Amino acid sequence: MAIKIYCKPTAKGVHSFYLVDGQNEYYLFSQAYRKGVAAYYRDGVLIDKATQHSKARGDTAVLRTMDKLPVYIRYLEKEQGIKVLRR
Repeated sequence: MAIKIYCKPTAKGVHSFYLVDGQNEYYLFSQAYRKGVAAYYRDGVLIDKATQHSKARGDTAVLRTMDKLPVYIRYLEKEQGIKVLRR
């Protein structure tokens, strides 16, 4: 089962992040639009690469987003009763 994180623009200047695990899609959070973040997450990124700092190529907006993801994913795991991250 390939778990992916992707973002899409939801309002002017805002994009929202979603987690997809097969047939289910879960909302994670929304944040201010950043071109580099949109380019990295637009087509979906596997969960392992979604938080891998070496893939950010020094883009601070992508790095900050990568730091936010585990917090929101853990909250989603707790609320929905699913397992996503390895501990």
